[in-house]
Amino acid sequence: MFKIKNNELIKEISGEAKQFPKYTTQIINLANQNAQGTRPKVVGQLSELIQECPHKEYSKWKEWYLQQQPKAIDDATNKVFSMVEELKRAINQIDKTMVKKWVEDLVIDKTFIGLKFQEAILKRVAKIKNTTYRLSNP
Repeated sequence: MFKIKNNELIKEISGEAKQFPKYTTQIINLANQNAQGTRPKVVGQLSELIQECPHKEYSKWKEWYLQQQPKAIDDATNKVFSMVEELKRAINQIDKTMVKKWVEDLVIDKTFIGLKFQEAILKRVAKIKNTTYRLSNP
C-alpha cells in the first residue's frame, strides 16, 4: 500500500500546488460561503463545463474555461474579497468578553434550550400517542 498526498496529486495534474499562509484559506472559505462567490451564477456550472470542455489537459481546460467565462474569476474574486473585508471589520470587534459571552451562550443557553425543546416535543408526542417517552442516553 502507498499514499499519495493531495498536494502531490495537484502538482501532478496542474503542474503547481498553490501555497497559502496558515489559516488564510479557512477565512477565505468562510468569506466565500457568505458571499456565495463561486456559485454557478457567478462562475458557471463547473460540473457541466468540465464535461463540455473538449480538452483533457489542465492547461487547455484553463484556457478553454477562461474563454467561456471571461469575467468569472474576477467577479468571484470581487465578491469574496468584499466579504473578507467585512470579516476583518468583524474580527476587530471581537474581544475576550465577547468570546466568553459566545461560549456561555453555546455551552449553557443553547444546550439547555435545545434539550428542553427536545423534551417538550417528546412530551407532546407521547401525550398525543397516549404513551410514555424518555430522553436519549449520551
